[in-house]
Amino acid sequence: MIGAPEHPDWYWNLTAAGEAHVERGTDEYDVTVDEVKGDERDRLYAEQVGRRQSFAEYEQKTAGIRTIPVLRLRRV
Repeated sequence: MIGAPEHPDWYWNLTAAGEAHVERGTDEYDVTVDEVKGDERDRLYAEQVGRRQSFAEYEQKTAGIRTIPVLRLRRV
């Protein structure tokens, strides 16, 4: 659920695995997964809010409860 008080299952699955397989349109590739934290996380999240205002709403719903994670996927 968006704006839920706990991280969703996909977060735990990706961070535990540390890798994933991505399908984007007709393109498929493997990636490594790492969590972005601190100032860089805040900058990237703000950038996403600029693209989709709904991300600001998610952050408001979780204020004081949890920080919405930002994960970096790097093509292997």
